[in-house]
Amino acid sequence: MSRAIVSSLFLALLGLVPAAARAQSVVLTHDGTLYADGEEKALKAPEGVACTDSGHLVVADTGNKRLVLYTFKDGRLGPGKEVKLDQLTAPQRVQIDAKGDLYAFDLKTRKVVRVTANGSYGSTILVKGIENASDVVPTTFKLDPGGNVYLLDGAGHRVLVLDPSGTVTRQVQLPPESGTVTDIAVGAGGVLYAVDAVKAVVWSAEKGAAAFKPLTQSLKDRMSFPSYITASKGRLFVVDQNGNGIVVLGVDGSYQGRQLSIGWGEGLVYYPAQICMTEGGAVFVADRYNNRV
Repeated sequence: MSRAIVSSLFLALLGLVPAAARAQSVVLTHDGTLYADGEEKALKAPEGVACTDSGHLVVADTGNKRLVLYTFKDGRLGPGKEVKLDQLTAPQRVQIDAKGDLYAFDLKTRKVVRVTANGSYGSTILVKGIENASDVVPTTFKLDPGGNVYLLDGAGHRVLVLDPSGTVTRQVQLPPESGTVTDIAVGAGGVLYAVDAVKAVVWSAEKGAAAFKPLTQSLKDRMSFPSYITASKGRLFVVDQNGNGIVVLGVDGSYQGRQLSIGWGEGLVYYPAQICMTEGGAVFVADRYNNRV
């Protein structure tokens, strides 16, 4: 078997333990590693990964300035297909919508680019419907099942909610006391979450709220520099970039455990970036400085 695909390439999200054992409610076990595309071209500092229950997986192979598209079925991945576009010079974060189209945030241009399911350029998301839309500086984004785009606006210290046409339908302000917010997530019922990397605080905003409020106190004793957050299976999963692990929280902000640790061997991580999860329990981690997923 080629080094590009090693067995079934994911971390398995295993049994959820009773409430009395909340400190270790989720267990991740290594099940394989992805190093390259179908042509054996090695991944280089991948910072993004997204997956769907329908069997699609995309990797933002940031160091190679490309996306790599895979299929995922019965625990196995098909050969990766390279996608290189002039509109993507440094793809960092990726998402997949309900139609199978890909959305990628370009770290260099600060733009979100839509890529069709077959790998061709679709469009660039342009903010409309607010004054000074040109002043918006996106730093990351998320999608919801309805195709709405949630932009973290670094300049405006807020989250903008855009409909599929790019028109702003809602603005949610981050608190003045928040530090460096690095990522956002959309949870059940439209609840928004934001993670503050410097203060190690998670903020939340109920559906319809105009501003975020603190969900947790500082978790500096639990994570050193949280850079990514996602909501899945009634929990929040926070990637601790500098701490080389994943912190598990309840949607009420309660600490429920920590997974993974630093290293270069299989199942260990070195500056993890984005993660994604399927309903079937597969977890993919972009393991940036180990040049793998």
